[in-house]
Amino acid sequence: MNVLITGGTGVNGAVLARLLLSEGDRPVLFDNRMDFSLIADIKEKVDLVEGDILDPEALRRAISNHHITHVAHLAALMPDPAEANPRMAVKIGAEGTVNVLEAARACKIPRVVFTSSKAVYGEIIGDCGHPKFVPVREDYPQKPADLYGAIKVCCEAIGNYYRERYGVEFVSLRFASIYGPGKEVRHGALSFYGQLIEKVMRGEEVNLPEGGDQVNDVMYVGDVALSIRLALRVERLHHWTFNIGTGRGSTPREFVTALKSLFPHARIEIGPGPSQLGRAKSSYCIFDISAAREHLGYAPIYDVEKGVCDYVETIRRLRA
Repeated sequence: MNVLITGGTGVNGAVLARLLLSEGDRPVLFDNRMDFSLIADIKEKVDLVEGDILDPEALRRAISNHHITHVAHLAALMPDPAEANPRMAVKIGAEGTVNVLEAARACKIPRVVFTSSKAVYGEIIGDCGHPKFVPVREDYPQKPADLYGAIKVCCEAIGNYYRERYGVEFVSLRFASIYGPGKEVRHGALSFYGQLIEKVMRGEEVNLPEGGDQVNDVMYVGDVALSIRLALRVERLHHWTFNIGTGRGSTPREFVTALKSLFPHARIEIGPGPSQLGRAKSSYCIFDISAAREHLGYAPIYDVEKGVCDYVETIRRLRA
């Protein structure tokens, strides 16, 4: 399996590349900037292609030159930059996805795995929200609360059309809240858990007045990579859209416990109750991952303790 990863040097792309390498594959990382900060330990073991997702010819050349058989389409503009530059966000999201699908169609690539998001659902209300947290299924109403979510909805619709019209197998993975190395720097306010971990690693004090009991489905990037790899490899699919998470609720208190086991002298205080985190609309939820279990064979590996440990080890390795 020869895999092209768009957005390959990003937070999720770097972890996916490591997983594929561990299984004997040599992935091709396609990105518009060669930032090695998250792949310093593997950059000599992968193929790097500097190219723009908005350049159809660059995509086709990368696929042809490297004999690509599968595409993991991760490239996107994150929520804050998307709100700041809507025109560019739509171009990268919608036009970029069309370019990937056209390249796949022209080069007879059988499958494209697309990284979607819980943002397609927007605000989580009713029984699926606080305090019941009934797990969210894939048929939960789509009412995106920001441009990022709206673009993901659009890309899923385009991909479904290409699958039905042209036979390109388009698989959408809708991720729960993600944390992992590099997200603090690259995704800013969206990286609460990364900020918490890295502040403790730097010896900084953490003191938050509330939020210690906030329930949310929070997944580590290692499980993101696992789900993408499974969606790329599974032979026969009859279901194309999957919620990917842990299937359980975590709280910041669990992260504090995991961090204090690694850093006994850490100064961390998080008050009780739910967290607002500046959100106008709440997206806290727990995902129903039964479809992913059944059709992809997905079972999350990382609980909070294991995820925090791997995060810390990865940061130390990359900065060594």
